[in-house]
Parts: sequence; C-alpha cells; structure tokens
Amino acid sequence: MRLRVFSGLLSLLLLAACGGQATNPTITPPPTITPASQVEVLATATLDSSAQSEPTAEPTQAVAEPSNQPATPANADPNALIDTSMLTGRIYFIDPLGFAINSIAATGGDLQTVYKEQGPMPLARLGIDPSLQYLSVFKGDFLHIYSLDFQELLLLPTSFEPIWSPNGDGKFALLKLTDMGEIFVDVYDLKSAKPDNIVVSTLGYSADWLSDGSALVVHNGNQIGEASLSDGAFSPLGELVEDENGSWVVDDILSHDDWIYFHGGQVNLLGASGNGMQWWVLVDGVPQALGEIGGNGVSRVQLNAKREQLAYIDNFHVSACLTAQVLSVQNADFSSATLTPNLGPIADNTGQEIHGAAWNPSGDWLTFAKGSYTCADSGPIYATPQVFVWNPTNQALQAFEYGSYPVWVK
Repeated sequence: MRLRVFSGLLSLLLLAACGGQATNPTITPPPTITPASQVEVLATATLDSSAQSEPTAEPTQAVAEPSNQPATPANADPNALIDTSMLTGRIYFIDPLGFAINSIAATGGDLQTVYKEQGPMPLARLGIDPSLQYLSVFKGDFLHIYSLDFQELLLLPTSFEPIWSPNGDGKFALLKLTDMGEIFVDVYDLKSAKPDNIVVSTLGYSADWLSDGSALVVHNGNQIGEASLSDGAFSPLGELVEDENGSWVVDDILSHDDWIYFHGGQVNLLGASGNGMQWWVLVDGVPQALGEIGGNGVSRVQLNAKREQLAYIDNFHVSACLTAQVLSVQNADFSSATLTPNLGPIADNTGQEIHGAAWNPSGDWLTFAKGSYTCADSGPIYATPQVFVWNPTNQALQAFEYGSYPVWVK
C-alpha cells in the first residue's frame, strides 16, 4: 500500500507555553478535516465534559462544519436506567480485588466469574484484539495472551501492551526496550508454528499498523515512516524537525485510510506539568496540527469495527498529585468535535482515571471503567472503579458493576 500525500495551507497561531508565548505552527487541515476541539481542564480541576474550546483563529479557507453531534445532557445521571435491551454479547472486566475476571451481560446483570488467578500477582490492563478472538492481560511485568476460553497462547516479559493487526489475523506488534536503552518494535504471529518467535523487528519508539495491515507505521528518531513486515526495512514518510522548540515526543500513531496521524509535541512546549501535546497529521511529510495544544498524552487509541469512530483516553495533568483522564470519541478523520461521557465535574483535590475502554462488536457503544482518587498527606486514596457502557451518538450512559479494564466480547 502506498500512502498518498496532500497539500495544505500554512497559517500561524500564537500559543502560550511554559509560562511565556511561543509560536506554534498550525495549518488549515486538508479537505474534510476540521480542527478537533480539546476538552478544557481548569486549574481548579473542574471538568465540564460538555464544554468545547473555540479556535484561536479563523481558517484560511472554507472547511466543512463538524457533523451534527448531540450535546451532552447537562443533567445526565450515570446511574439512571437506560434501555440497553438491544445490546448483545458480554463484558469481561477485572474484579475489584484483582484476582479474577468477571463477566456480565451487555444489558446488565448475570454476573459470573470466568477466570480466577492462582498466582500471587494481581491482574491488570485487560485488553482484546479487534477481531475479538484474543485476550491480553498483565501479571506483574509479564504479558499473557489467552484465547476467549482462557487457554494461554503466549507469555512474554514486557510492560508494553500489544498493538494488534487490524486484519484479525493473530499478529501484533510490541515495543521492546533493550539493556542498551534502544527501543524496537517486534512483530509476533499467534497463528505461526512458534508464536513466541519474533516475525520481524525494527527500531522504533511507537508504532501502529497501516489501515490494511500490510506494514507498520513507526516513529523512529526524528522521522515517521513505514516498516516492512518482511525485513523491517524503514522508509521515511515524514520529518519531525528539531528546532528551537526542541525534539519531539510521540506517544501514539494512527493510520486511517491514506492518512497518518500522531499524538505528540515538542519538549520545550510541554510546560512544567507536561500539558503540551496534541493530534497532528502528516501532509507532504510535514506535521500539521489538528486542534489546540494542551494534552498530557493519550492511551488506548482504537478505531471501531467500521473504522469510522476513534476512541482514546486523554490525559491532563492538573497538579503534582492530580491527573484528569477523559474518554474521548470523534470521527476517525478528525472532522468532528470531540465527544465525552458526562461523568459530572471533578471536585477540587480529586483526580479521575479511566481504567480501560473498548468498543462493542457493532462499533456504536463503548464500555469503560471510571475511578476517582483524592490526595492526602500519605498519598493518593483510590475509590473502586466502576464499569459503564456509553453510546457517543445519543449520549446514553449506564453504570454497571464495580471493576476495571472492561472489554466487550461477542
């Protein structure tokens, strides 16, 4: 697959960073892409999920308005009953104590325990591949890959999460940190004769698959490029130029159709709290900003089954103790405003964590877990996270059992 490149028009915006003013180039996005609003986190740690930030300058050319998205209900109660009778499948999640994986019906209720851990290490970061065939879970610094009936298929010493192929073919990429401080991207194939063998390896700090699964997109030094699945050969697609704003930090890459997006920022614009990252798109090999600067990193970036909607967890650093994490959804081409579930404002001296998020098989609902914590002299005090289901289109939100890292299973 060859990637097309597109042209854009350059305009400059002045953005505040690191306590002063810095010039951060932002361009009018290519056709069909409009700037995506970022969720605003106030210094008081009050989060209003219905607020949308306004662009700081008019675009230099006419662009399409975001699709007609419903506003988040101001008085939505996450514990109020909604109609989930049409939902199918089951939701797996980690028990609050961390030594079991429970299951509930997607409509709510019918709580069952489907796996019990016999070892001394609690379970963490449950995940599932896009084809809903393979489960991943961590026990300490080991990644375990299971079939849906919890037959162990692979065990690897790592703290990095698998990056699954979009083809549902059992392949996944995995970052590897060597003793020399180098980071590689290794590819494994669960359907091979020896699934614990590395299929191919290439140097890279973050990675994703091309939309058709034919190759990897890798951040390698000051470049983003394509890495071959046959020999790991790297072909540059874009330059991340180091200038007065410093080198680039890239925490996630996204391939959608013929576009390459990434989330990151330059180190001198990150500020004391680190809030200086945003989404970018490569145009003619040059990074061009989408939306406004301000995030502290993203995780669990995933497209739904139709590859039309993008979900990710946005991180905003509030203080030395507090982080506000927000589940965000928008069109996969960043042509819509960001939608977030209405979980209510975050009180002073309170942090919010999103413990995993996953699409349902049809790609119109998400399940996630939300927890909160407060800061005390002895350290953070965590509340038990709770599992939710949420429809971004109509903003339906329902709270279920307590637990973390839910995944939707057929």
